[in-house]
Amino acid sequence: WVHQAMARDIDLGFELEPAPVEGDAFLLREALANLVHNALEYPPRGARVTLRTGRREGAAFVELEDDGPGIAPAERARVLGRFYRVPGTPGTGSGLGLAIVREIAAGHHGRISLNDNGNRGCRVAPRFPYG
Repeated sequence: WVHQAMARDIDLGFELEPAPVEGDAFLLREALANLVHNALEYPPRGARVTLRTGRREGAAFVELEDDGPGIAPAERARVLGRFYRVPGTPGTGSGLGLAIVREIAAGHHGRISLNDNGNRGCRVAPRFPYG
């Protein structure tokens, strides 16, 4: 991921705390890969992306935050569905990444939230029961 970030001039940072999750390691890695891919694919060159892990409110979380253009509130529920991409969005995806993350989180008794990162950008945060 670091090489991808460097190729797009994206400042990729990590703030990692232990947050064990019981579940299928392959699927959990797939969810993380989809999150990071989206975080590096859609913000403009020169953006900042931060990956965080930890525990909060009795749940383990993975959080990806960027300072890109964000996702309009009216589009947020739709981008979690399969094969939906925000019209006019750059990138090469097929609209499956966040749907896959949502399904993997649900299969692990978790949920995903999608909201603003302060004034601009996006924060995507799957949360799982703490294992």
